[in-house]
Amino acid sequence: MATVCRVDTLYHYLMGGDESLPGILDKGLLPASAFPESERWQRFESFYRSLYAQWAEPLLGPFRNSGVYFTPIDFRLLPGTYLHRRTRIAVPLSEIPLEQAVLTYELDGRRTVVPLTAEALEEAAALWTADLVRAWYARNPNMSFYYVPQVAVFPDGGIAVHTAWVERAPAEA
Repeated sequence: MATVCRVDTLYHYLMGGDESLPGILDKGLLPASAFPESERWQRFESFYRSLYAQWAEPLLGPFRNSGVYFTPIDFRLLPGTYLHRRTRIAVPLSEIPLEQAVLTYELDGRRTVVPLTAEALEEAAALWTADLVRAWYARNPNMSFYYVPQVAVFPDGGIAVHTAWVERAPAEA
């Protein structure tokens, strides 16, 4: 079975296109809660607080912020998927504040939430084959990454992004 999860890199896919890229390169990846006056934060604050309470609070303590979300899934290895050709930011695991991050996924009706470590990523990569990711990604239409491995990072500030980490899909042949 082909593995599609990386253990050394996490991806932040630009779901809405490249429009946000200049701001990300300038300020880093910031939680939605860093913009308390924004319509997005006001609309989704209770949702983010609920996710934090379920996933992060038991490991990280009281609410810190809404988080920045990544996945170890390399969708470039999954042709035909929604994210296969999306621009993404490939952040080396060494640049993630592990003490402020959790890895989560749901499989066989059981939610796993663990501190983010290299070992936890290796275990997830061993479980989540290409077929399993294809079967479970976006099964929840409101939360595409609900079932598959995702990493929630709750940094004190933003996560700096280097231009070299930006990966655009290669041109189609």
